Amino acid sequence: MQCLSEEIVIKLEGHVKINEYLSEDDLQSGAVHRVVLNKRNAIHNENASILIARGMADRPGGSIFTMHFGTGGATIDPLGTIVFATPNTVGAANLNNPVFFEVVDDLQGAPPGNSMAVRHIVGTLFSDVEIRCVLDKNVPFGQAAFDNVGALNVNTSPFVFDEIGLKTDDGLLITHVVFSPVEKSANRILEIVYTIRVRIA
Repeated sequence: MQCLSEEIVIKLEGHVKINEYLSEDDLQSGAVHRVVLNKRNAIHNENASILIARGMADRPGGSIFTMHFGTGGATIDPLGTIVFATPNTVGAANLNNPVFFEVVDDLQGAPPGNSMAVRHIVGTLFSDVEIRCVLDKNVPFGQAAFDNVGALNVNTSPFVFDEIGLKTDDGLLITHVVFSPVEKSANRILEIVYTIRVRIA
């Protein structure tokens, strides 16, 4: 008796976009002040395979839980050139220098504005997981604000980050992206839209 089997290839593709808004009304209406980042990201294939298997078995750690921000994604050499770190996608990976995170799973206590959704077009062989994280005004706590003429309060500093990663609730790093440093002041809102496309080939 012949046993028939079919192999499928699962590919994950990641993309991150950061939009800046001047007010809550602008965020709700989609009136983007500027696009801060628009870039593809790296996937930790081993950890992603664990995530998918856990999800299929309905086991703990089978979903994205948090979005992490760090300051170890880029450095400036003596000539002023930005040198980017290699995304961490093997072994017991983490951000290079994690400094802040937010829960993004809206079924498990995410702050308002943070959410996850699955999008699929019937007849296609891919589905998108869209993860949104909103860094509201004064988040993280203790940031500096720009005044009406665009000057920064010299006694404080903005929140600066140059790497982002997504993790499960038990700390598995699923994605990692590094980029030129982004400043987030207290009177600005940043919306991070992280999309992971799951494609069957």
